[in-house]
Amino acid sequence: MSTETGEIVKIHLDGDWSMSGVAAQFPSLAECFSGLMNSAAAAGQQKSLSDAVPEIDLAGVTNFDACGCQLLAFFVRTLRQNGFGAQVINIPDTFRSKIHFLGFDYELNLTL
Repeated sequence: MSTETGEIVKIHLDGDWSMSGVAAQFPSLAECFSGLMNSAAAAGQQKSLSDAVPEIDLAGVTNFDACGCQLLAFFVRTLRQNGFGAQVINIPDTFRSKIHFLGFDYELNLTL
């Protein structure tokens, strides 16, 4: 996973987001969240967090199942609960159909 900053924060997810690989993804998400919160604190909250829109890019994700979907939904929910508007982008069609099947369309703000 990598993060780019600028007007919009881009979070590039990669690797295995299935049951066998999702545990390895959690520390990176926690670090990313911490970095976003620290950046907001360093900026003195001059700009509203709701103006910050982290784009969570799934283009590098190689495998995705219910466990990965739950972790992604949890991450997005946590961002939103802390004032960040989050958007998931570059979702492969196969992942999009899994998200829909698992019922996370609303949580991830997706429409088919």
